[in-house]
Amino acid sequence: MTHLAQVLAHRIRGLVTGIEGYTDLLIDSLAMREQRDLALRILESAMRIERVLADLQRYGREIAPVVRSLPVSAVLDALVAALEDDDLERIGFDVKEDADVQLRADPLLLRQALLILVQNAIDATRQGGAILFSTEGDHANQSFHFVIQNDGVIPFEDAATKVFSPFFTTKAHNLGVGLTLARRIARAHGGTLRLSANDPETGVRFVLTLPIHETGA
Repeated sequence: MTHLAQVLAHRIRGLVTGIEGYTDLLIDSLAMREQRDLALRILESAMRIERVLADLQRYGREIAPVVRSLPVSAVLDALVAALEDDDLERIGFDVKEDADVQLRADPLLLRQALLILVQNAIDATRQGGAILFSTEGDHANQSFHFVIQNDGVIPFEDAATKVFSPFFTTKAHNLGVGLTLARRIARAHGGTLRLSANDPETGVRFVLTLPIHETGA
């Protein structure tokens, strides 16, 4: 399945690139504003296809973490740097004092998984709605939790299983592989990703858990 995803993404991207190129030429040749607006809509649609293809390629790649000892503070700094200013304004951060805890993780893959969860929360939350990103160390079980919560709700029975199924999505512009990929990344690090809450009163909460790395172990 993953190899097929890579092949399809590569073949379709070539076609989309051609559409974008010809549309650019068409826009330059049109004089009427209405015609140019229509051509721009074609270009915007092609760009949305590009984003879907990017998701498909990410899903199709083998996950092989290149792990190193990584403080949680560095993970959070990388996540904040990757987010747009408008998105940051919508997120509340509740980072505990144990942000210097060490993990064994691939920094790029872990950032990707957290970005997927944060973007998923942003997409699922109405404008002005609450999004909370928090952390919690569980030293008794040698694990560390990243918790992403929003005030939406997933309107499906058995949502805890369905949301991690490949190509399951409630949004027409999404491919539905983001949460699947984030869970694969968590498992590749010996961790877990679960939907821990889905209720109109408490909202939606995802928890990504990774093992704590014992320094010197």
